[in-house]
Amino acid sequence: MKKYILALFVTLLLPFAPLTANAQMGPFLPSIQKEEGVKQEDIQKLIDTLQSDTDRKDLVNNLKLLLDEQAKNEAAPADEILPSLTEQLGVRGQISTAVKKYEKFLDKNAISSSLVHQSIGTMITLLLGIGLFLGVRKIAMRAIMGIEHLSEKIGIRLSRISFYTRVFQTVLKFLIVGVMTYTIAKIWDLEHVVSIFESSSMKSFLTSSITVLLVAICAALIWEAVGVYLSYILKQADDNNQTRVKTLLPLIRNIVLSVFALLFGLVIMSEMGLNVAPFLAGAGVIGVAVGFGAQSMVKDFLTGFTIVLEDIIRVGDVVSLGGCTGSVEQITLRKVQLRDFAGVVYTIPFSQITTIQNMTKNFSYYVMDVSVDYKHNTDDVIATLKEIDQDLRADAEFKTLILEPIEIVGVDRFADNAVVIKARIKTLPIKQWAVGREFNRRMKMAFDQKGIEIPFPQRVVKMIQSPPTVTAVSE
Repeated sequence: MKKYILALFVTLLLPFAPLTANAQMGPFLPSIQKEEGVKQEDIQKLIDTLQSDTDRKDLVNNLKLLLDEQAKNEAAPADEILPSLTEQLGVRGQISTAVKKYEKFLDKNAISSSLVHQSIGTMITLLLGIGLFLGVRKIAMRAIMGIEHLSEKIGIRLSRISFYTRVFQTVLKFLIVGVMTYTIAKIWDLEHVVSIFESSSMKSFLTSSITVLLVAICAALIWEAVGVYLSYILKQADDNNQTRVKTLLPLIRNIVLSVFALLFGLVIMSEMGLNVAPFLAGAGVIGVAVGFGAQSMVKDFLTGFTIVLEDIIRVGDVVSLGGCTGSVEQITLRKVQLRDFAGVVYTIPFSQITTIQNMTKNFSYYVMDVSVDYKHNTDDVIATLKEIDQDLRADAEFKTLILEPIEIVGVDRFADNAVVIKARIKTLPIKQWAVGREFNRRMKMAFDQKGIEIPFPQRVVKMIQSPPTVTAVSE
């Protein structure tokens, strides 16, 4: 059996001998040269190495490192893959170094040398694991309570951050369980379990998983910080700018989310060892194709961006677009959504908008055409309208809605059966209809009291009798 094991190790060692010599992986590896062949001294040195427990472990560790380096060189050539962000920052190297140091720590202290050491090591591992479990749980609970307190204090919902905290807590618990399992397997010399954890694929998976997790945490923190800042801007905005902020915030969130998703997606792909250059080139080609094939959509985006940037319409405005009139409910970079008084929703692409009629921009007017009978003095009617306006502006409910006294233009025209007097009232945006309805109610009451008639279409029918017919009487 020993001969077969020796032959197997020699067979495995020969292909890697030149690499080990160049990399100087250890003093126990034989220096094999192609032109000289295999020397008996090298074979004897290898036999001595395998017979020594310490030297054999060092040899196995060196071979594992060699396999890891070869796998990295074959899977990710340096001239083909862009260096990842964590490699540039040194995060990946620090993670790998920490894993190797922990392995060396377990090997160096010889915890598995006796049953007593194994029992003590297992107890310490379990106690540390339970302590870390409880510590992570306690820290997570305090973090969630602090987030909820901060949310109540600033008046901004931070529910997603609590969700991220719970997810991070779960990931840490899985990591603790994995480290405990590896440590106990190492203590009790469970080679099948240890070989799984110490395999190059597992190390690569763990390193990539941790780096991807770190990138995801950074992305979530940045995204939530941007969201909290935007919500804070909305909360601090005054009444005049709040509608504009409500219009811009969803657009800004969508743009930031798209950019972040693209950037962090590329970073995660780079961390997983994928070459992002072909994806960027493909995205450029797709962008050109979409630009030619979806010109209407591109026009929607450009027009929508211009309209929103120039603050032509806001959420809550009453506008007329493309023959549809209603209140603006939602604005995106591609379309605007209106809802009329009957509850009908209109969705209008920006590319179909040629003229925008905004009835609630900065201020509004309620325009009136007051019709009175021809027999009334128009000056008396105008005086009555001014009295109604004074009473309305003295009302506590409406005085803050009316910006200026009533503006009476005068006699506008002579209709078929009435004299038309035109007037208007300047109000706050979107308040003209409420003020106008109250003014009409009071005007009807005042006209009734003063006997001013409001004519209405009438049709006069006169019955004309035909003259009596003369009948000749014959004698």
